[in-house]
Amino acid sequence: MIQVLYVTAECAPFIKAGGLGDVAASLPEALRDCKVRVILPYYSCLNDKVVEMRFLASFYVDFEGGGRRVRMYHANWHGVEHYFLQAPDYFTCKKPYDGDSGVETRRFAFFACAVIAALPALGYRPDVVHLNDWHTGPLAALIYYLRNSRPFYKDIRTVFTIHNLRYQGVCDRNYMQYCTRLPDEVFSTGGMAWYNWTANPMRCGIYYADRVTTVSERYAQEIQQPEYGEGLCDLLRERREVVSGIINGVDYESFSPETDSYLPTHFSALSVRDGKACYKEQLQRDFSLNPDPNAFLAASISRLTDQKGIDLIAAAAERMVSRGAQIIITGDGDDQHTRMVNELGQRFPGRVGAYPVFNEPFSRKLYAGADALLMPSRFEPCGLSQLIAMRYGTVPVVRWTGGLRDTVTPYEEGGGLGFVFDDYSADAFAGAFEAAERLYHEDRHAWDMLVQRDMHADFSWDASARQYQALYGNLIAGTTWPLD
Repeated sequence: MIQVLYVTAECAPFIKAGGLGDVAASLPEALRDCKVRVILPYYSCLNDKVVEMRFLASFYVDFEGGGRRVRMYHANWHGVEHYFLQAPDYFTCKKPYDGDSGVETRRFAFFACAVIAALPALGYRPDVVHLNDWHTGPLAALIYYLRNSRPFYKDIRTVFTIHNLRYQGVCDRNYMQYCTRLPDEVFSTGGMAWYNWTANPMRCGIYYADRVTTVSERYAQEIQQPEYGEGLCDLLRERREVVSGIINGVDYESFSPETDSYLPTHFSALSVRDGKACYKEQLQRDFSLNPDPNAFLAASISRLTDQKGIDLIAAAAERMVSRGAQIIITGDGDDQHTRMVNELGQRFPGRVGAYPVFNEPFSRKLYAGADALLMPSRFEPCGLSQLIAMRYGTVPVVRWTGGLRDTVTPYEEGGGLGFVFDDYSADAFAGAFEAAERLYHEDRHAWDMLVQRDMHADFSWDASARQYQALYGNLIAGTTWPLD
């Protein structure tokens, strides 16, 4: 059985800031033909009440000129072994990503070095170390160089998954080298080298990992082009033989209107109309929206950033609500887009509800009560919201890019899963929204059949897990991508 160490900055239900937290919770459990262990920081804000944790070991990490003590804890969650690295000087925070690049550089450089030190302390040597996003990028280089100097690491292979190429962790080159003690060549001509004497951990992961994956096939192709490549398209094209896309899945034990622990009442595909009506009424009441059971209620559940097309929602809002439609927007984000959402609520009282906070229980109720989900993304590596929404009978209205293109087939009479548009413009987005709204009001039978297709679509982790297992196996055997 292949031994995999899954290294991540977040993992639900312990700590979650975005989609990576959901993936890190679900994929290791789905890899049934592998023995997967997950390792992550023990943040001070981590939810350590969901399962019993026990102290496992204590060791020191050579970092910033001295030995830094790490206490390692262990928990078994849904049959998967989890390890938590506790070091208060580095992992004390209100949330894992706080926007301070200097603090985050220090935090995750230490995490990389601590993972390296943790393996001998565990007496555990994985076949594959699966790294995720820039926070773990330096580990790809550390393992690459340790293979030649320490027999323990000789046969360890690395997979690096890009969840979002935009966030690269660019930082001061001298400080990163001081922290990691990687050779000069890594920062001058190698994988960490970047502009203006900076270091790029995302580039490091792509450069040194044995295999590079992204979270959808379309995104793997898009990021090799300048428009989506975030300055790394040339490197990705150079490494295209080892770059592939594997679509994310959804944990239907957690995300299902029939069993969702966050929902006070449940519904199935057979009772979806009545179930949604109940939650819609509650949402309209909570947000002082016009109490109309026939209103077309759309939801936006995402980070409030320029990636997610919040500006398109703002630009098209008046046109979208002019015929009685209603919109509720929720999610964490930056100040600019938070203000944008609040202003929409003020401009359109009774028609737009603003809740610029991420709240898991509320998001589940919004999935349950909304008729449509809005995802007019500039780019979307995979997207989980559209997959979750479909399971709750909430029809996606999306820009056809990245993972949205791989998962949302366009509606046509008798087929399709949602409504799509290509051009990144308010007119194109509003047109797709109006097509959905028309179908909802003018052909409710066709709409109900669309809802049924969405609820029965299978985006579970099974197929994706098989692809990852094949990737690991081929990597160990020395064969190359693509896989059958």
